[in-house]
Amino acid sequence: TFSAIIVLYATFSIVRFIGEWLINHLLDPLFNNLYLPTITSVIENLLPIQLFRDLLLGTTPEPLGSFGVLTAGVYIPFVVVLPYLFSFYLVLSFLEDLGYLPRLAVLLDNLFHHLGLHGYSSIPLILGLGCKVPAILATRILETRREKLIAIALIMMSAPCLPQTAMILSIMAPFGSSYLFLTFGLLLLVSVISSIVLSQLLKGEAPELLCEIPPYRLPRLSFLMKKVWLRLSSFVKEAIPLIILGIFFIAILDISGLIGLVSKILGAPVLHVLGLPPETVVVMISGFLRKDVSIALLSPFNLSPQQLVVACLFLVLYLPCIATFFVMSKELGLKDAVKLIVIMFFSGLLVGAILNFIFKTF
Repeated sequence: TFSAIIVLYATFSIVRFIGEWLINHLLDPLFNNLYLPTITSVIENLLPIQLFRDLLLGTTPEPLGSFGVLTAGVYIPFVVVLPYLFSFYLVLSFLEDLGYLPRLAVLLDNLFHHLGLHGYSSIPLILGLGCKVPAILATRILETRREKLIAIALIMMSAPCLPQTAMILSIMAPFGSSYLFLTFGLLLLVSVISSIVLSQLLKGEAPELLCEIPPYRLPRLSFLMKKVWLRLSSFVKEAIPLIILGIFFIAILDISGLIGLVSKILGAPVLHVLGLPPETVVVMISGFLRKDVSIALLSPFNLSPQQLVVACLFLVLYLPCIATFFVMSKELGLKDAVKLIVIMFFSGLLVGAILNFIFKTF
């Protein structure tokens, strides 16, 4: 078990290191220094109508500041998601060819059976700490639809993704470690309870883990890269068009002013139920684009540490980011994805309301 913990930690660290390096030193500089100036110049010269410019480039120069089809629609899948997806598939393929995954599954099988799953679910769950998109795609290794539903619920609610974690750490660090432990502890508690409830509601049992333990073998680089390429090409063909389509739809809502109208309507409930300023509704809406940015945007509101705990928990639980939403819809189907999102939303709302009541009372 100790060796399994070391391998899981090393897997998470390697995925994080490769993903962050690709973003910070390759893809983000390419996007901001080459792609963005070029596409901005072309669109501004070819399209004199401001409405079309806003639709394609967004209303702000930052790629994640608005919903531009050619800015956020390109930045999210290729700069935010793809690096972590590549690093995840690289490490996963290496562990598969090495022959370690069956051993890891056997070691963790007993623990995950209590949640209605078996040991293979540990791989997607750990990867969800880095990015939810590759974690959800990794649930393809599970045998039944019931397992996939429970595993994705656990992935979505057990912990924030890596960028969110970094933002939560930075925004709560001035108030001490107790609020950090409270936030992550409550997330873990909510995810475990939700998984146990789902395992009772969904008919069926977690199948017994029967797998052959292969001998260790050194992976061949050519086979490894072919496997990574096949998996990445599947994501590019299936998920990226859906993400861009979703950005286009949200851009229309943003330009038409409907998002601002929703903010005004929902401001009062947010104030009374969660104890947060009405203006934070805008932050919650922006969280559908990228959730770590939404958490960072809490800084100007000068929230108390108690309000920050409520806000961070709600922002982690209430909705998946747009990339995760479309990948989840592809894997589960729109109907089941919406059901899971409803469970997440009300879990976040319930936890936030209870915490708000406790903080105000005591």
